[in-house]
Amino acid sequence: MSRRAAILGLGRRGEAWAALCLQAGWLVRSFDPAPGTASAVARLPGLTPAGTISGAVRDVDLVVCSVPDRLELIQMVLKRVQAEVGPATVVAVPSSSYDAEALQSCSIRPAQIIRLAQADADGVAYNVTDRNGPDMRRQAELLSAELAAVLGFGQGEVEDQGWDAESA
Repeated sequence: MSRRAAILGLGRRGEAWAALCLQAGWLVRSFDPAPGTASAVARLPGLTPAGTISGAVRDVDLVVCSVPDRLELIQMVLKRVQAEVGPATVVAVPSSSYDAEALQSCSIRPAQIIRLAQADADGVAYNVTDRNGPDMRRQAELLSAELAAVLGFGQGEVEDQGWDAESA
């Protein structure tokens, strides 16, 4: 069974995550209300655009919220996403400005939220906090390991800094 992902926001970061998920053989839906996102969809064969956030996140394993890096906007989108998905869905935010604690601070289910780092030469990195239980940590580890395998990387080591910085 193929993994399923939803990419919210098809800017540079969102398009990169969509491409990586597609390369991994995942089924990928996207939502972006901004004009001009049709070009990103056209560049990524297999990407299915959805008309709403609800339509994009229905029955997925991973949601990547790649919206502009403004905390109030991110938190608003996270609340909407969490109203639609079950507690086992990993909800990831590729933010360069906010740590996992800030991203979890105003969410319905903080344990579900992880922070993604851009995929690079070290693999697919993500950050979790003490709020992320063992099941969510394991699910995030599995998803990032699958994506890292597409890039040709193995599983990385866990770095503990109060909150965990993990790489796969």
